[in-house]
Amino acid sequence: MSSRAPLSSYETSQQWLRQFLAADAVDAAALLDAMLLLNEEQVSAAIRSQLYALADGRSGRRRRVALYAEREMGQSAFFQSTVTLDAKGRRHYRAVGRAGPPAVKPLRGGMRVGSEGLVGFVISQAKEARPTIFMNQPGPDLLRGKTAPAGTMALVTDFIGSGSRVRSMLDALWAVPTVRAWRSRGWVDFCVVAAAGTEAGITSVQRHRLRPDVRVEHVAPTIVKAGDWRQADRWFSLINRYGPDTGRGASRWGFGKTAALVAFNYRLPNNTPALLHQSTSTWRALYDGPAPDDLRPAFGLRRMSDVITSAAVSMGVRITPGLAEPDAATVLVLSAMRGRWWRGKEIALSERTGMTTPDVMEIVLRALRAKLITNRGRLTDAGHQMLEAARRLERKRPSIATSTVPYYPSELRTPRASSSTRRPYGRP
Repeated sequence: MSSRAPLSSYETSQQWLRQFLAADAVDAAALLDAMLLLNEEQVSAAIRSQLYALADGRSGRRRRVALYAEREMGQSAFFQSTVTLDAKGRRHYRAVGRAGPPAVKPLRGGMRVGSEGLVGFVISQAKEARPTIFMNQPGPDLLRGKTAPAGTMALVTDFIGSGSRVRSMLDALWAVPTVRAWRSRGWVDFCVVAAAGTEAGITSVQRHRLRPDVRVEHVAPTIVKAGDWRQADRWFSLINRYGPDTGRGASRWGFGKTAALVAFNYRLPNNTPALLHQSTSTWRALYDGPAPDDLRPAFGLRRMSDVITSAAVSMGVRITPGLAEPDAATVLVLSAMRGRWWRGKEIALSERTGMTTPDVMEIVLRALRAKLITNRGRLTDAGHQMLEAARRLERKRPSIATSTVPYYPSELRTPRASSSTRRPYGRP
């Protein structure tokens, strides 16, 4: 496999580097090339790997693991509690409810579900793969299960930067009297699973009073750790002299002064220096939101335009020239869906279109919100109109000029069974 070109060599990076004086541009390029780059599939695979390792070998009555996507906590306690009386008539607090904190919805009303959505999707995949082990966002009533109560509560995230947000969730767990009682009796332990993290952030989480087992696949470099002290000193100088003073609730050095050197193709964490992730009227971030199309190869991904072109050819769908890329991707996914949707079908759609499963789920969500499809994947009138307007007639199967026998593709997939024949796993 050929190695990826350095991050600094792409046009988006070159535009960012032009903001530096010539004498500083070399060090700024070296900073880019020192970054850990991870795409959605790598993040998903890393989390799944850690979750399955956690599941392996678990047995006995408390074998189950409750999974919770890392998120901002809107309340001080993780679960709601009510005052009850014990057998001796003494009052005490008891955590109640069948559902835990809900997963975060797309930010600012947008279509992109962000890192919480990606993590939530991986959790749902893990539960389907190991339904007798994993529980998805359960509340206290399910954690107590008479036949199979949870023995581990695990927080799942893509990245541990400073560790602050994970610690806030652990604090919210500690604030629940019932959870403290379970821990004191040895009925439950705690775990944090992440695709990546900084050394300082991992250590901070490990030192929380709940003493969680922290499992991380990739350790992200920081300004201090990525190079020798001379290089680090020059990078410190760059951060002091360039870019905004603050960025997304963080200082010049990133949230918690982490100065992390890590980038995901779907976001730049605010733990990175502000000169990387924050745009202002006088400064341009490396990128805002998802990485631009030209950076996809840097993350080991094909450009979306190439994915769309390849999928359109293989599926025999001609798309109107000049159609906006998001609309073209939607046409392909809806064409591949064939009016049927069931839990887990995103895997088949990803395979058929060549898109990542998070990209497929984003397109499905966009189509649902635009009322192009129903919850079962059937095209609405608006969906039919959209396809008719955006898609040309299907490509005719070509004939070989030297033969009178027409050619037909040999690997057409047979229709999948309808959703009514697929039984989803019920809640434990």
